Amino acid sequence: MSWGLDVLELDEDADERAIKRAYAQRLRVTRPEDDPVAFQQLHEAYQAALAWAKDRAAEEAPWPGSGPEAPLQWAAPSVDDAGPQANDHVRADPRMDVEAIAGRILAEAVQQEPDALQEWLAQQPELWSLQGKARIGDALLDALFSATEPVQADNLDVLAERFGWDEIGSGVDPYALDARRMEMHRQWVVQPGNHHRLAELLQRCGLPNPPAAAGEHMAWLSRPWNHWQALLTSLSPQRGRDLNQTLDALGIDDDTPVPAPLQARQIAFWRDIGAMHRLNHERWLQGLLRGVACAVIAALLVLAVGVLGQFASGDGAAGIHPMATYARVALYAALALVLLGAVAPAVQTFLHWQVQDEQPHRSALAALLPIPLLAIVAIVLIHGLELRTAGTLLAWPVLGLSVWRWWRRTHLQIQFNGWLLLSVVPFLKLLILGMSYAELPVAFAVALWARDAWTQVWRRQR
Repeated sequence: MSWGLDVLELDEDADERAIKRAYAQRLRVTRPEDDPVAFQQLHEAYQAALAWAKDRAAEEAPWPGSGPEAPLQWAAPSVDDAGPQANDHVRADPRMDVEAIAGRILAEAVQQEPDALQEWLAQQPELWSLQGKARIGDALLDALFSATEPVQADNLDVLAERFGWDEIGSGVDPYALDARRMEMHRQWVVQPGNHHRLAELLQRCGLPNPPAAAGEHMAWLSRPWNHWQALLTSLSPQRGRDLNQTLDALGIDDDTPVPAPLQARQIAFWRDIGAMHRLNHERWLQGLLRGVACAVIAALLVLAVGVLGQFASGDGAAGIHPMATYARVALYAALALVLLGAVAPAVQTFLHWQVQDEQPHRSALAALLPIPLLAIVAIVLIHGLELRTAGTLLAWPVLGLSVWRWWRRTHLQIQFNGWLLLSVVPFLKLLILGMSYAELPVAFAVALWARDAWTQVWRRQR
């Protein structure tokens, strides 16, 4: 038995049709752009299984004129009696327009469902001749690589099986064919009416999005460009992540053409919003608008508390605090929130830079320096400048950064249970102790940093 049949999980008596179907099903989860090694192994297994099936069929086929019931003479069937089952004896019309036939097949592939397309192809007399079928297949393949119409992946699988593009010796590059297959399918799923298939694509990528959510994403990415409308839409933290994950699933980035009806400017905007690794104009405006929105809400709440206090005092007397005090607090809170929103994108970019793995072509020294430098600054503030409060306020963020860096880079996952609540008590004691002795969080921060530097950087480079 062939090893290719074992990889495809097929029995020894599987025919070419079963092998092609199993291969097509595996291609849906094994993509060359995701895992080139697995795709190459799958394609080699497919070729080995096809070779095994063809050799077995050749060994089992009877010789002409052999057997007890074999006729004495063999007569070739006439062209009039030929059909889909006798396509070896149908001669192709040299005058047929293969480009026109290929265009008609492509139009059917755009509109039909896979089962209907397969049945329609079986009824086309131009495909009953092997010679004509090969000529039409070449023209159709050229039309597919130059077409702008979207075609779903299942229909392209039907065409590949019908014209033998995935067979050994077909001369078709499997990598280019599969890349074109996914490109046309991504164009197809973004069209109105196909959002249920987009939801299936997102779910296969690990995103549990229902068809309604997929349609909502397409509506945001397809609407006419308005900068302020897009900025207001991006204020929700989850929306930017969802749209960037949708674009990742569709394989759309700065180097790929944008399929209609998506808007290129919308995609560029949401890609900038999701670019946590770099600080850009769109992310800074988003953070500033978030700060302004939070500032307005906080100021209104403070002023509302002041107004309620004035009414609660009664007899027109002033409340516990005059209204000017509430107005001053509202102003300070608003300014603080606006400032926080303005610096938040820079802080996010810094944190993203700290938790990412060091690339081999980049220096790891720059990513290792911030934590020990901040720890040294905290110690200098405490012991050198006698500014214990300022040093303590710096020491705890340094510890938080160390914990966050260690947690994200080690991919640690903890399943919550009731016993974890017991760890809150010693943590609170440590927190109270650290308020008095800032050297303690600094020591923990340096220890976590040293462990991460040894396990994640230096030991991997040796």
